[in-house]
Amino acid sequence: MKFVHSDLSADILNDKNVFTEWILESPELYAKYLQELFSQQNGEEGQFVLSHKEKELNIAKSVEVIVNPFNVEINGRKILNKLYTELEQLSKSEIMYTKTLEFTGKIQEYMLELEQNTEYILEFDMDLDMTALFKTVGIRHEVQETDFFERLIRYIKITVNVLSTKVFVFINIRSYLTDLQMQELIKEISYQEVKALFIENQERSCMEGGRRYIIDTDGCEIY
Repeated sequence: MKFVHSDLSADILNDKNVFTEWILESPELYAKYLQELFSQQNGEEGQFVLSHKEKELNIAKSVEVIVNPFNVEINGRKILNKLYTELEQLSKSEIMYTKTLEFTGKIQEYMLELEQNTEYILEFDMDLDMTALFKTVGIRHEVQETDFFERLIRYIKITVNVLSTKVFVFINIRSYLTDLQMQELIKEISYQEVKALFIENQERSCMEGGRRYIIDTDGCEIY
């Protein structure tokens, strides 16, 4: 996995390290690179390039940018849509197909009996839209965590499993987490076999297991 920018002389992420701490001391460059990254995550053009084995990856689909760790949404729209798709496929699979037929048959029987108890002649779709059913009954991931850090860790697990996220970008996350929590976060990132980019605007104590890439106030690169 490699993450680069055409303006920089070195790669930001590579296969040698699980994470990079990218310290942008210049406010102008900090704003410039963040704005460009946000734009590319929203599907716009930019100069960041993410690749795996020489194949370029779609940043909008592969990169998750976390600005506010208190506000991660386990049941966000993209995650739920992927969940519904997975559940619909499961409902049609060999292991669930018979049960699904029985279930939809019961609903059709109920609708017919409901019609018989009215003065109307009704019609309805015989093919049940399972995704619409999931939305109607409000299927979602159960939220049990009250601690924001525990919720963040679970969000990472779900996002990797459901959205196949390859890179997590954390903005000033060290302002919220202790060094011990940072170690736990890096351990989870490593376990999920993805990469992390910690973008900070000031230098803090070094973290083991990754690399540090600094762009100072004069725009000089130190790595």
